[in-house]
Amino acid sequence: MKLGIFSDIHGNWHSFSKIFDELKRKKCDKHLFLGDVCGYYFQQDEVIDMLRELPELIALAGNHDVMFLRSIEDEWMMRGYTERFGLSFKLLKENIKPENLQFLQNLKRQVYIEEEGIAAFHGSPWSPLEEYVYHDSSMERFANLPYRIVFLGHTHRNMDITQGKVRIINPGSAGQPRDGKWPTYAIYDTQNGKLSIERVKFDKEALIADIRRRNDTNEYLIDVLKRIK
Repeated sequence: MKLGIFSDIHGNWHSFSKIFDELKRKKCDKHLFLGDVCGYYFQQDEVIDMLRELPELIALAGNHDVMFLRSIEDEWMMRGYTERFGLSFKLLKENIKPENLQFLQNLKRQVYIEEEGIAAFHGSPWSPLEEYVYHDSSMERFANLPYRIVFLGHTHRNMDITQGKVRIINPGSAGQPRDGKWPTYAIYDTQNGKLSIERVKFDKEALIADIRRRNDTNEYLIDVLKRIK
């Protein structure tokens, strides 16, 4: 089985539209989204439209997705998110289609593909939404898990590490990479274990112009894009 795997889009239609086109051309048997369609950038509703078009999609909730769902019922939380991260939640609340809201509400917290020995989480098996697992994190506890492959997101950095008989893979971020390189997604072949991390270039200047046009005052939104080379 050929799996297309991606994570942490964060409303970046400019990059995900490129990944979406590549995934369609590669004709994967299943698509695995590891969470965080919401937050930071502004075309979240349009990205959800694309996600819903992908065949055989298995989709997880990320921490920002859950925060958005909570904030639409909690004005104090919405104000706090806007002050910390920018305008994305406020704009999504105003524009999200009912069917796309339902898509978010139905996202899973963890996924298992038992016939392939695969488990998937946004954060970690022990804290599915919140825990960050980096390449230099303590990995020994993964060795005792009853899976062959564990897919993780959340860090915005790709990773491929084996601990005991367990392989831990992070495809990186499809919308806001934090390693100074272009966004990534992964193709994984369950038959031969081959993993391919693919990078895509996008028009980051167009996204920067969009941020400035909306007068979003969170400078990080632009700073993290300027690091991409």
